[in-house]
Amino acid sequence: MPIEVALRAIEKYAGIKEVIPSTMGEPLLYSKFAELLELCVSRGIPLNLTTNGTFPGKWGTDEGMKELLLACRDIKVSTLSYEMGGLTEEEWKESVERLLESRRRLEQVEKYSSSVSLQVTLHRENVEAAVPLLRWAEKVGVDRIKWNPVVFLDCASRELREQFALPEGAVERLRMELCSKKVRCEGSLFWGNRQGTCAVSGIDCDGNAPECPFTDEVWVWPDGHEDHCPNPVRRWSSSCYI
Repeated sequence: MPIEVALRAIEKYAGIKEVIPSTMGEPLLYSKFAELLELCVSRGIPLNLTTNGTFPGKWGTDEGMKELLLACRDIKVSTLSYEMGGLTEEEWKESVERLLESRRRLEQVEKYSSSVSLQVTLHRENVEAAVPLLRWAEKVGVDRIKWNPVVFLDCASRELREQFALPEGAVERLRMELCSKKVRCEGSLFWGNRQGTCAVSGIDCDGNAPECPFTDEVWVWPDGHEDHCPNPVRRWSSSCYI
């Protein structure tokens, strides 16, 4: 995205609560990320950052992490980076712990810094690791975890569903198990009362599309056009785009 597109969007929507740099990849690799961060800081607009935990370049230094912690309202670190082979689980955990340690040092001299959260897509291959992950998060001082059950587009293959779909009854069980007095547990896992209901997917158990939860957000694409819902099912029906 040209930085001018981001600037125009931020100026157009005066009074926005936050900017979410969502690149369908790693935001900290965006060549203009430092400019975007500086732009938001100058206007008093916090960022809501989701990162894979690699913290490339200067963002992996204590000074870089401090800059992120002061500019962001929330920093979510996704577990997908080690699940997909980008990092080992231990390397990923070390990155989260370094971020938390940077925050502890920062909070000794600053009144405010970002919350630190985890973002977890729950699926068949990681579901048994969810509770141990929660216990670790409690131990190291993570503020919040967003637990989101895996969602499939209509065109997803049977093999993909068999590999990653949650086992029968897993959603109800996880709602009971993934609770904590030390870490806020949120996410689409807790949005519905029936297995298979997920507002992110846009389709409930009966094939109905519930009210979109993203109506107060504006999604700006690299060419400058806008959407008011990120849901691919709503935007493209049942078609698949590669």
